[in-house]
Amino acid sequence: MSELLPKNQDNYDESDQSFEAMLDESLTSLRNGAIVKGTIVRVTPTEIIVDLGYKSDGIITKSEFIEDSSAVLTEIAKPGDVVEVFVIRVNDGDGNVLVSKKKVDNQQNYKVLEQAFEDKTPLPGKITEKVNGGLIASILGCRAFVPASQVSSRFEKDLESFKGKEFNFNIIEFDRSKRRIVAGRRELAAKEAAEKRTEVFSKIEVGKTIEGVVSRLVDFGAFVDLGGVDGLIHVSEVSWKRVRKPSDVLNIGDKVIATVINADPEKGKISLSLKDIASNPWNGITEKYPIGEIVEGTVARLAQFGAFVTLEDGIDGLVHISQIADRRINKPDEELSAGQVIQVKVMDIDLENQKISLSKREADYILNPPPAEEPEEVVETPAAEEKIEAPVKKPKAKKAASVEQTALDHEETPEETTPEETVE
Repeated sequence: MSELLPKNQDNYDESDQSFEAMLDESLTSLRNGAIVKGTIVRVTPTEIIVDLGYKSDGIITKSEFIEDSSAVLTEIAKPGDVVEVFVIRVNDGDGNVLVSKKKVDNQQNYKVLEQAFEDKTPLPGKITEKVNGGLIASILGCRAFVPASQVSSRFEKDLESFKGKEFNFNIIEFDRSKRRIVAGRRELAAKEAAEKRTEVFSKIEVGKTIEGVVSRLVDFGAFVDLGGVDGLIHVSEVSWKRVRKPSDVLNIGDKVIATVINADPEKGKISLSLKDIASNPWNGITEKYPIGEIVEGTVARLAQFGAFVTLEDGIDGLVHISQIADRRINKPDEELSAGQVIQVKVMDIDLENQKISLSKREADYILNPPPAEEPEEVVETPAAEEKIEAPVKKPKAKKAASVEQTALDHEETPEETTPEETVE
């Protein structure tokens, strides 16, 4: 019995060793830096598990699978896919094998990028982030820097808006040793813009409507992207009513349907209007505001020469400074203020230049006439045969006499005596 035990034990050890040897032979040997193939067995939002035929599965983190941080792993990888990976570390300390698909792709794609740099061949890429001085693009899975001056054929202030967009890029600098790639699309953008400009101008017609998206707002108007070419809506063409600045009415990204009022293919300029011709408030203006009629309006703004009065949205008339009051004034604000509601008389309408002349002075006179004066006495003229008596002139008052003269005038004169009364 005791002799059989060691023998059985020896038989067990031999079979066990033989099984381990066969297992080891069936497993792939791995080393750091090796490139091997594996099969995806599980995908999570943050990592991918790969069967490498090794005793431990390989782990590919999201950052080592694809350059684009916005990508969703569960959408671009699935169990059963075969991938080629680079072994970063056979044992990370926890028995895991860390591998990278991106490093393998980069090695292969670097050859393509280098060839594109030499041949000046454009390659597709996607803007992934904004950095100081420009943008980062993912081109064939490789990180490339796009300077701000190379983003477009024109100056772009808002680089953040390019994030997530896909374009074609030229490789303008390539250094394999430093792993430095600089890409740009200024020349491509200029060429694309020229092609789009030709296409847009071949379709538009003056007087026709066209759809676009508000791309930029400035004080004097709004720029509308018509499909690669910008058209301008001047602030005066935004609405029939007075608009102080386009941002009071429009926002970037708004879809608009505008009327083409002018197109210059040579200069590449397109003028647009949001005013609906059918709703032009000047239609039938002479019927709405007959000359001589007294109407109500609101003082919109004051100028040195008069006041602009709004009769309705899109209809402003001018009250000249001489027509504000029945007295002379030096400035309109002596009588009027913005927002004041007043009564005015329609004096004249210039349909061609769309101008209306108004008068507050005339309206005030009609609405509040001055009180009537008392009639003067009429002096009847005598007939020719009647004798006209000359008026009796009154004697003028004498001047006051001197004190001495006054005293003399008041002395009594002695009475004259007759001879008979003389005393003997």
